[in-house]
Amino acid sequence: MPKKTFFNLPAEKRNSIISAAMYEFSANSYKTASINVICRESGIAKGSFYQYFADKLDLYVYIMTLAIEEKIRFFSSALSESNNPGLTEQIRMLFLKGVEFSKKHPLFAALGEQFSKEDVESAKSAVIREGGKLSGSLFLQMIQDAKDRGEIDGGIDPFALSLLLQSLSSAVSMYMHDRFGNTGYEINKEEVDNFVDSLLNILVHGIRIKNSI
Repeated sequence: MPKKTFFNLPAEKRNSIISAAMYEFSANSYKTASINVICRESGIAKGSFYQYFADKLDLYVYIMTLAIEEKIRFFSSALSESNNPGLTEQIRMLFLKGVEFSKKHPLFAALGEQFSKEDVESAKSAVIREGGKLSGSLFLQMIQDAKDRGEIDGGIDPFALSLLLQSLSSAVSMYMHDRFGNTGYEINKEEVDNFVDSLLNILVHGIRIKNSI
Protein backbone atom coordinates (compact mmCIF):
# COMPACT_ATOMS: atom_id res chain seq x y z
CA MET A 1 0.00 0.00 0.00
CA PRO A 2 1.17 3.60 -0.60
CA LYS A 3 3.32 5.43 1.90
CA LYS A 4 1.91 8.25 4.00
CA THR A 5 3.64 10.77 1.72
CA PHE A 6 1.36 9.71 -1.14
CA PHE A 7 -1.78 10.50 0.82
CA ASN A 8 -0.30 13.85 1.82
CA LEU A 9 -0.21 14.88 -1.85
CA PRO A 10 -2.93 17.17 -3.22
CA ALA A 11 -5.90 15.19 -4.54
CA GLU A 12 -5.22 16.31 -8.11
CA LYS A 13 -1.66 14.93 -8.02
CA ARG A 14 -2.77 11.65 -6.40
CA ASN A 15 -5.49 11.20 -9.02
CA SER A 16 -3.00 11.92 -11.80
CA ILE A 17 -0.70 9.15 -10.58
CA ILE A 18 -3.61 6.74 -10.13
CA SER A 19 -4.96 7.49 -13.61
CA ALA A 20 -1.56 7.03 -15.29
CA ALA A 21 -1.01 3.76 -13.42
CA MET A 22 -4.46 2.42 -14.30
CA TYR A 23 -3.91 3.05 -18.00
CA GLU A 24 -0.42 1.52 -17.92
CA PHE A 25 -1.46 -1.62 -16.02
CA SER A 26 -4.61 -2.05 -18.13
CA ALA A 27 -2.58 -2.00 -21.34
CA ASN A 28 0.41 -4.08 -20.21
CA SER A 29 1.26 -7.06 -18.06
CA TYR A 30 2.83 -6.46 -14.67
CA LYS A 31 6.25 -7.38 -16.08
CA THR A 32 6.09 -5.01 -19.07
CA ALA A 33 4.29 -2.10 -17.38
CA SER A 34 6.69 0.82 -17.06
CA ILE A 35 7.22 2.98 -13.99
CA ASN A 36 8.97 5.46 -16.30
CA VAL A 37 5.81 5.84 -18.37
CA ILE A 38 3.66 6.27 -15.26
CA CYS A 39 6.01 8.94 -13.93
CA ARG A 40 6.11 10.75 -17.26
CA GLU A 41 2.34 10.67 -17.75
CA SER A 42 1.63 11.85 -14.20
CA GLY A 43 4.33 14.51 -14.24
CA ILE A 44 6.47 13.24 -11.36
CA ALA A 45 10.18 12.48 -11.16
CA LYS A 46 11.12 8.82 -10.87
CA GLY A 47 12.87 9.58 -7.59
CA SER A 48 9.62 10.98 -6.25
CA PHE A 49 7.83 7.75 -7.11
CA TYR A 50 9.80 5.88 -4.47
CA GLN A 51 8.79 8.46 -1.89
CA TYR A 52 5.17 7.37 -2.49
CA PHE A 53 5.48 3.63 -3.15
CA ALA A 54 7.95 0.97 -2.07
CA ASP A 55 8.21 -0.46 -5.60
CA LYS A 56 6.17 -1.38 -8.67
CA LEU A 57 4.44 -4.24 -6.86
CA ASP A 58 3.28 -1.83 -4.16
CA LEU A 59 1.66 0.40 -6.80
CA TYR A 60 0.22 -2.55 -8.74
CA VAL A 61 -1.53 -4.03 -5.71
CA TYR A 62 -2.88 -0.60 -4.77
CA ILE A 63 -4.32 0.03 -8.25
CA MET A 64 -5.90 -3.41 -8.47
CA THR A 65 -7.35 -2.96 -4.99
CA LEU A 66 -8.96 0.32 -6.04
CA ALA A 67 -10.63 -1.51 -8.94
CA ILE A 68 -11.87 -4.26 -6.61
CA GLU A 69 -13.23 -1.68 -4.15
CA GLU A 70 -15.14 0.05 -6.95
CA LYS A 71 -16.64 -3.24 -8.08
CA ILE A 72 -17.72 -4.08 -4.53
CA ARG A 73 -19.37 -0.65 -4.18
CA PHE A 74 -21.20 -1.30 -7.44
CA PHE A 75 -22.42 -4.70 -6.24
CA SER A 76 -23.35 -3.43 -2.78
CA SER A 77 -25.39 -0.61 -4.28
CA ALA A 78 -27.26 -3.05 -6.53
CA LEU A 79 -28.03 -5.32 -3.58
CA SER A 80 -29.22 -2.45 -1.39
CA GLU A 81 -31.61 -1.32 -4.13
CA SER A 82 -33.12 -4.79 -4.54
CA ASN A 83 -36.22 -5.95 -2.70
CA ASN A 84 -34.50 -8.23 -0.15
CA PRO A 85 -33.95 -11.22 -2.47
CA GLY A 86 -32.83 -14.58 -1.12
CA LEU A 87 -29.23 -15.72 -1.35
CA THR A 88 -29.70 -17.54 -4.67
CA GLU A 89 -31.14 -14.44 -6.31
CA GLN A 90 -28.39 -12.30 -4.78
CA ILE A 91 -25.77 -14.59 -6.31
CA ARG A 92 -27.57 -14.45 -9.67
CA MET A 93 -27.59 -10.67 -9.45
CA LEU A 94 -23.86 -10.53 -8.72
CA PHE A 95 -23.04 -12.79 -11.67
CA LEU A 96 -25.10 -10.66 -14.04
CA LYS A 97 -23.98 -7.35 -12.53
CA GLY A 98 -20.42 -8.37 -13.33
CA VAL A 99 -21.29 -8.03 -17.00
CA GLU A 100 -22.94 -4.65 -16.39
CA PHE A 101 -19.95 -3.42 -14.38
CA SER A 102 -17.54 -4.25 -17.19
CA LYS A 103 -19.71 -2.38 -19.66
CA LYS A 104 -20.02 0.73 -17.47
CA HIS A 105 -16.38 0.74 -16.36
CA PRO A 106 -14.25 -0.35 -19.33
CA LEU A 107 -10.96 0.74 -17.72
CA PHE A 108 -11.60 -1.44 -14.68
CA ALA A 109 -12.68 -4.25 -16.99
CA ALA A 110 -9.39 -3.88 -18.91
CA LEU A 111 -7.47 -4.09 -15.63
CA GLY A 112 -9.35 -7.26 -14.79
CA GLU A 113 -8.65 -8.75 -18.20
CA GLN A 114 -4.94 -8.06 -17.90
CA PHE A 115 -4.93 -9.53 -14.42
CA SER A 116 -6.60 -12.72 -15.65
CA LYS A 117 -3.62 -13.22 -17.99
CA GLU A 118 -0.98 -12.30 -15.42
CA ASP A 119 1.85 -14.83 -15.19
CA VAL A 120 3.99 -13.23 -12.48
CA GLU A 121 2.86 -15.34 -9.56
CA SER A 122 4.13 -13.02 -6.83
CA ALA A 123 2.13 -10.10 -8.27
CA LYS A 124 -0.97 -12.19 -8.82
CA SER A 125 -0.85 -13.70 -5.32
CA ALA A 126 -0.42 -10.29 -3.69
CA VAL A 127 -3.52 -8.93 -5.45
CA ILE A 128 -5.59 -12.03 -4.67
CA ARG A 129 -4.59 -11.80 -1.02
CA GLU A 130 -5.64 -8.16 -0.70
CA GLY A 131 -8.69 -8.47 -2.94
CA GLY A 132 -9.93 -11.49 -1.04
CA LYS A 133 -10.07 -9.46 2.16
CA LEU A 134 -12.36 -6.94 0.48
CA SER A 135 -14.70 -9.13 -1.56
CA GLY A 136 -14.81 -11.76 1.18
CA SER A 137 -16.53 -9.35 3.56
CA LEU A 138 -19.37 -8.82 1.08
CA PHE A 139 -19.96 -12.53 0.54
CA LEU A 140 -19.60 -13.33 4.23
CA GLN A 141 -22.32 -10.83 5.06
CA MET A 142 -24.61 -12.30 2.38
CA ILE A 143 -24.01 -15.79 3.76
CA GLN A 144 -24.58 -14.78 7.38
CA ASP A 145 -27.82 -13.00 6.45
CA ALA A 146 -28.98 -16.13 4.61
CA LYS A 147 -28.19 -18.23 7.67
CA ASP A 148 -30.15 -15.83 9.89
CA ARG A 149 -33.12 -16.16 7.53
CA GLY A 150 -32.87 -19.94 7.66
CA GLU A 151 -32.20 -20.23 3.92
CA ILE A 152 -29.08 -22.36 4.12
CA ASP A 153 -27.68 -25.09 6.34
CA GLY A 154 -26.37 -23.57 9.54
CA GLY A 155 -23.45 -26.00 9.48
CA ILE A 156 -22.02 -24.60 6.24
CA ASP A 157 -18.60 -23.02 6.67
CA PRO A 158 -19.10 -19.34 5.71
CA PHE A 159 -15.46 -18.87 4.71
CA ALA A 160 -15.47 -21.92 2.43
CA LEU A 161 -18.68 -20.80 0.73
CA SER A 162 -17.37 -17.25 0.47
CA LEU A 163 -14.22 -18.48 -1.27
CA LEU A 164 -16.32 -20.56 -3.67
CA LEU A 165 -18.55 -17.58 -4.52
CA GLN A 166 -15.57 -15.29 -5.06
CA SER A 167 -14.00 -17.80 -7.44
CA LEU A 168 -17.27 -18.35 -9.30
CA SER A 169 -17.90 -14.63 -9.65
CA SER A 170 -14.45 -14.07 -11.14
CA ALA A 171 -14.78 -17.07 -13.46
CA VAL A 172 -18.21 -15.96 -14.68
CA SER A 173 -16.95 -12.46 -15.47
CA MET A 174 -14.04 -13.86 -17.50
CA TYR A 175 -16.32 -16.32 -19.31
CA MET A 176 -18.79 -13.58 -20.20
CA HIS A 177 -16.03 -11.36 -21.54
CA ASP A 178 -14.43 -14.15 -23.60
CA ARG A 179 -17.80 -15.34 -24.89
CA PHE A 180 -19.58 -12.07 -25.61
CA GLY A 181 -16.94 -9.34 -25.54
CA ASN A 182 -18.53 -5.92 -25.17
CA THR A 183 -21.87 -6.81 -26.75
CA GLY A 184 -23.54 -6.80 -23.35
CA TYR A 185 -25.89 -9.00 -21.37
CA GLU A 186 -29.11 -7.74 -22.98
CA ILE A 187 -28.23 -8.97 -26.47
CA ASN A 188 -27.34 -12.46 -25.20
CA LYS A 189 -29.85 -12.57 -22.34
CA GLU A 190 -31.24 -16.07 -22.94
CA GLU A 191 -27.84 -17.75 -23.22
CA VAL A 192 -26.45 -15.85 -20.23
CA ASP A 193 -29.49 -16.66 -18.09
CA ASN A 194 -29.25 -20.35 -18.96
CA PHE A 195 -25.56 -20.41 -18.09
CA VAL A 196 -26.12 -18.69 -14.74
CA ASP A 197 -29.06 -21.01 -13.99
CA SER A 198 -26.78 -24.01 -14.59
CA LEU A 199 -24.19 -22.66 -12.18
CA LEU A 200 -26.79 -21.93 -9.52
CA ASN A 201 -28.33 -25.39 -9.92
CA ILE A 202 -24.95 -27.01 -9.32
CA LEU A 203 -24.24 -24.70 -6.39
CA VAL A 204 -27.59 -25.29 -4.69
CA HIS A 205 -28.27 -28.95 -5.55
CA GLY A 206 -24.78 -30.36 -6.01
CA ILE A 207 -23.57 -32.89 -8.57
CA ARG A 208 -24.77 -36.15 -7.06
CA ILE A 209 -27.25 -38.27 -9.01
CA LYS A 210 -30.67 -37.71 -7.48
CA ASN A 211 -32.36 -40.82 -6.07
CA SER A 212 -35.36 -41.81 -8.13
CA ILE A 213 -38.67 -42.10 -6.22
